[in-house]
Order: sequence, then structure tokens, then C-alpha cells
Amino acid sequence: MKKIVGLTIAILLIIGTVAGVTWAYFSDTEASLDNVFAAGTLNLKLTDNNETDQDGVTASWSNTNMAPGDSCVGWVDLKNVGSLAANHVEISFANTVTNVVTASDDTDISDSMNVTVMSYGATDLLLQTVAGTFDNADIEAADVAGSNDDAITLDELNGVTIDNLAEVPLANGASVVRFDMTVQLDPATGDGNQGDSVTTVITFTLNQVASQ
Repeated sequence: MKKIVGLTIAILLIIGTVAGVTWAYFSDTEASLDNVFAAGTLNLKLTDNNETDQDGVTASWSNTNMAPGDSCVGWVDLKNVGSLAANHVEISFANTVTNVVTASDDTDISDSMNVTVMSYGATDLLLQTVAGTFDNADIEAADVAGSNDDAITLDELNGVTIDNLAEVPLANGASVVRFDMTVQLDPATGDGNQGDSVTTVITFTLNQVASQ
């Protein structure tokens, strides 16, 4: 009996010793490095007849000595040097008018500045396929809100945004789209516009998605 008890105690001691042993296991750890997450860009650059690939251009249209019937012609090229594709372009207009008051008349010269040509890329923004109605809804709304005479003046464009122009310059500078405009001082303008001037800011916005 003493032998059995002694054997049992020995076995339990062996089991306890084995249970207390710490076993070692191999492992190997590696890392994925240099994972960079960065935002792309829309980066609009403008070019006109005197500046190239700028954030903004000046005097794209300039004639400071116009007589009745004279025209001023100009253009701006749009380029996207960013990495993201754009969805559409907006073009907006804002005027500052300087009137020289005369005894005979004090008219707003911007209302005598007729926009005779306006195109963006392949789109004629003044096109009327139905007589008396401009195809472009923003231009039509500007005319209706103004004199509603089937013609457009700088005065009618003041505060207007031409939206959803689908032709866009491709990313990474792969293409350009041109905006053309010709403005004529009305041949029938009166003496009250002598010395008057209008300065127009034309703003181009490149948008990434349709909801903008």
C-alpha cells in the first residue's frame, strides 16, 4: 500500500512539473510600409492673349476708346492641370459700372454693350434654334429678366451664372476648352454714354460632380 501511495505521489509530481513548463513557439512579423492616402486635385489654369496658364488673368477683353458700333473681341482658354476629372464648368458675370453724368442723359452703358458672340468649346451660347428663345436656359432667363428682346447685353449678364457646361478640360492638362466673347457698343447709343465704362469680371468654376 505504501508503494502505491508513493508511486501516485511521484506521478502527480511529474505531471505538476510538466504542467509548469513554458513552451517556446517561433513567429515572424513583417509590415506593409509607405501606404499613402492623398487627395487628388482640380486645378484650373487660364490662358488669354497676354498670359499663359495662370490662376487668374486680366484684360482678356480691353477697349477703352470705343465709338458706337465698335467691338471688343477676346477669349480665355481653360485647362485642368489637376489629377481629377471634372464634371462641368460654370461661368459667372459681375459688372461694375462707372457713369459720367451729363445734362442730356445718364444711361447705364452696360445696357448698351451688346454681346454679339459667346461660345464655350463647341457650344454657341447665343444659339436660338427656336426663334426668340436661346437654347441655353441660363442665357434665356437672363434675357427674359432683362429687355426680353432676343439679344443679350452685359447688363443682362450681371449676376448671371451659366451652369452645367458639360465640355470640360481633361485632367493633367490633356486638353483645353476655349471661351470666346465679342462685345459691341450699340451703334445707336446716345451721347449720355460718352466717357462711361463697365468693368466685367468673368469667373470660371471647375466642378467635380454634377450636384455642385
